[in-house]
Amino acid sequence: MPSISRREYLAISATTVLAATAGCQTNSCTPTDPGVAQWPQTRASPHNTNAVPEQPTLTAGGDYWTSSLADDIDITGLVATNDTAVVVGRTSGEHNGILTTVQLDDGSSDTTHELNRRPTGPPALADSIAVTPVLGDYTEPSTGGLVALDTDSWTTTWTHDTVGRPNPPTVADDLLVATSDRGDVTALEASTGDTRWTRSFGDDHQRASIPAPPAIDNDSVYITADGSAAQGIYALDRETGETKWEIPGPNIPEPLVRTEDVVLASYDRYELVAFDATSGDRQWSKAMYDGRLFSPTIGHSRVFSADKKTVYGLAVESGDVQWEQALDVTGSPIVVGESVVVPTTDRTVGLSIEDGSELWTLSETSATGCVPVSRGLIYTSGDSVTLRTNCE
Repeated sequence: MPSISRREYLAISATTVLAATAGCQTNSCTPTDPGVAQWPQTRASPHNTNAVPEQPTLTAGGDYWTSSLADDIDITGLVATNDTAVVVGRTSGEHNGILTTVQLDDGSSDTTHELNRRPTGPPALADSIAVTPVLGDYTEPSTGGLVALDTDSWTTTWTHDTVGRPNPPTVADDLLVATSDRGDVTALEASTGDTRWTRSFGDDHQRASIPAPPAIDNDSVYITADGSAAQGIYALDRETGETKWEIPGPNIPEPLVRTEDVVLASYDRYELVAFDATSGDRQWSKAMYDGRLFSPTIGHSRVFSADKKTVYGLAVESGDVQWEQALDVTGSPIVVGESVVVPTTDRTVGLSIEDGSELWTLSETSATGCVPVSRGLIYTSGDSVTLRTNCE
């Protein structure tokens, strides 16, 4: 199983992992000081809402700082809580990677740690513990696992092996659920890595893929499976892992989203469907026609969904369309305050939650997505991390 060792840097490689350039990078405004972050895992919350509706609405803003990672690292993901971002990346052509923390106020970082295995996505934070999905040994590329690193002491807290490539984990209180593309679903204690229960989807001939991180509420863990022996939506008991209800058939590669009394599922190419979270009964659906559907985001009693050509604002209780906006979408929308942030092929766009009108644009795109902080947005490009904040 992968382990983590401290990476010591020589004085000539600088005293920080990241070389930060502070201050406004454009002449259009003076960027405001950033606030705190509330994005501890890949889709913000255990419900997979991809939203921080209580934070201030973003404006066009300006770059507050930009930091570049050393040694030709390709960033594979980032998360952020309070005043710190956690960044993971991998070394091109190598079977290892790095994990580092970045201070939101100035982009600085004192140390980085080397992952002896290649990270596959962003970590999830459980207090000071960063749990990162990694591939297995290079001689067994179909295996993987999780590495839990305490970012206060920079020591490995626990590790967990998976059969197959792991998804980013989902954390709810002290429960962490790990999944993989070979049908593994395991509930762990986030602080210790101790196993509470485990499930395997598929059979001896073919393991089903779990394509995305689960959604978790107080009672259930919601997953999708894709395989000849198991395919569809499953609600598992949070305490035991036993199946509470299932919907056989649909192929849903994107994360499920839990909100109010429904679970939202983005069918592969054509439909967003809401199911009752307790029974699995179908509540409403919205047909979409322009290719791949992205997982929706939730905020202010609205659902914001997108296919490759259109962003939709829908009512949670009925699925009724309140507005549409034509964009060349490349990823899931994010709700920040009263705005919807949408990644497109050539820019990042901020839309009004009320009518979908364009509020601002940023002429940057990010392969790993964006993470909002109060009054700002962190995004990555190549080996650099940038914090952009609202104008003063």
